[in-house]
Amino acid sequence: MSIFTFIKQKLSILDVVSEYVTLKKAGHYYKGCCPFHHEKTASFTVSPHKEICYCFGCHTGGDVIAFISRVENCSQIEAAKLLAEKYQLELPEDVSLGSSQSIDEKKKYFKICELLADWCHDLLLKSPAVLRYLYGRGIDKNCIEYFNIGYFPNGLSAIKTLLNFMQKHHILADDLIEANVLSKGKTTLYSPFEERIIFPITDRLGHYCGFGGRIYRKQDTRAKYYNSRENEFFNKGNLLYGIDLAKEYMQKKNALFLVEGYTDCVAMIQHGYRNTAAVLGTSCTLDHLKQVSRYVDYIFVIYDGDKAGQQAILRLTELCWQVELEIKIIQLPAGEDPASCLAKQIDLDYLIRTAQNIFHFFIKSVGQQFNQKPLSQKLKVIRSILDIIGHLNDQLKQDILLQEASKQLDMPYIALKSELDRKPSYPAKPIPPQYIQPENILTDSFDSVPKLEKNIFSAIINNISLLTEEHRPYIYSLLPQELIDILKIAVRMHKENPDLVINHLLDQIDGSQKLMVSQVLLDSESDIKPHDFELLIDHLQKKNWKTIVNNIKLKLEVAKEKGNHEEVEQLIQTFSALKQKMIQKE
Repeated sequence: MSIFTFIKQKLSILDVVSEYVTLKKAGHYYKGCCPFHHEKTASFTVSPHKEICYCFGCHTGGDVIAFISRVENCSQIEAAKLLAEKYQLELPEDVSLGSSQSIDEKKKYFKICELLADWCHDLLLKSPAVLRYLYGRGIDKNCIEYFNIGYFPNGLSAIKTLLNFMQKHHILADDLIEANVLSKGKTTLYSPFEERIIFPITDRLGHYCGFGGRIYRKQDTRAKYYNSRENEFFNKGNLLYGIDLAKEYMQKKNALFLVEGYTDCVAMIQHGYRNTAAVLGTSCTLDHLKQVSRYVDYIFVIYDGDKAGQQAILRLTELCWQVELEIKIIQLPAGEDPASCLAKQIDLDYLIRTAQNIFHFFIKSVGQQFNQKPLSQKLKVIRSILDIIGHLNDQLKQDILLQEASKQLDMPYIALKSELDRKPSYPAKPIPPQYIQPENILTDSFDSVPKLEKNIFSAIINNISLLTEEHRPYIYSLLPQELIDILKIAVRMHKENPDLVINHLLDQIDGSQKLMVSQVLLDSESDIKPHDFELLIDHLQKKNWKTIVNNIKLKLEVAKEKGNHEEVEQLIQTFSALKQKMIQKE
């Protein structure tokens, strides 16, 4: 028995979800506002009978494991362990912790990262030139130790030293290549981290999972930073540098200072702003914001004072309304970053006290020199501002921002208000493509599946026995491939254990498929009767009659070419029977 099966047998999804969401009974289901996006009308649905949940607004769902994995931002195995610990479940000896191979791979990868971080740190302490550079940048010995900052030397001798060090811990060259620490050259091994200062990156639980390497020699013409390549265990879109060290101080201050780079984060910590974390060379994502919102109510964004930094803040405005966070912008002087400001003893506390709400900053930024813009640009600015304001749930906040926009654009408040009210509604704004989670993509495609095909799929998922040998060829050839893939898994499981298909299907499919099945199970309240299912199949055959005929013709041609007279006769009989059936149904 897997740990997932054990947890789901012992815990009620209703009890678990109720600790995160206020639920009210609605027929056979319970409904509440989704914890993964903001909404006024409850669309997050929990089925105690089917032990699943699903949000019809943002298409997030699954079983109790999937829910905890998403709400706590952890892997499924971590979610299962968390539930076992929280509810004091004693795991039987025969319970396996999921895929032991996957768990072992993760442990091994984390071990490699930890060993490399320590190896680089020891070498930094033996490298006077690199230490002088760091001291010159204002990074003292305490911060070097605090962040375990390291140095990866250049040359073949350094690679050999690393290999010898790793072999003592049963890590081979192939393991380092697979972890993207080393790469194969034409004749030898090398590392993209060579001759760089190394900033080890940890996840929110403190596991070493990647690295940022920075050049330090003036004559080095390579890119300033090189980050670990993304993999199954290292995703920059949901990692923040220093978050594990900052969590305690974030909760004490109920705020986070968010900066753009490693050195900025180190400088902030060194100057006493210990509730600081940094993005990893990427824009701040919705995952970042949701992760932070579990610890604090306020974020102070301190990005560079250059154009790129300001543009990053404007992009952030498109996301911030989707989380319960008060985001303030600390505007630095042009050309400065947090580290340089602190080095020049610029009064950062004053900049913090005068920080602007992100929406006010947005209106001021996009509305600059509004009157000098051509009409097309003016309309674009107005619509971008109203689009942001329209997605806010707070009516008072909308009015305040409309007044701000009125002053900034030198336009009548009533004109902006009228334009905002003219739009029938502002549904939940789609997350920009770069922030879409992979599972949402397949769910979107399921929403576009025609109702007939969706009903057939729903009926079969609820009752696998409906998928008879007679119907299978048509269903497998006429339904979308993503639905067929799930049906094949369900059929295989049905053969193994007819009573446990629905309960265990979610354990056997990936995240995107899991969401699809969750939606299906909650969309269909009762099992469809065989007679009604036959009618659905009739409609499917009528709808795709030309396709069915063409498929039979192609099979006939192939059978005739092979001289398979028995198959030819069988295909002719199948076609005649199907045609007669269609005539009778007219």
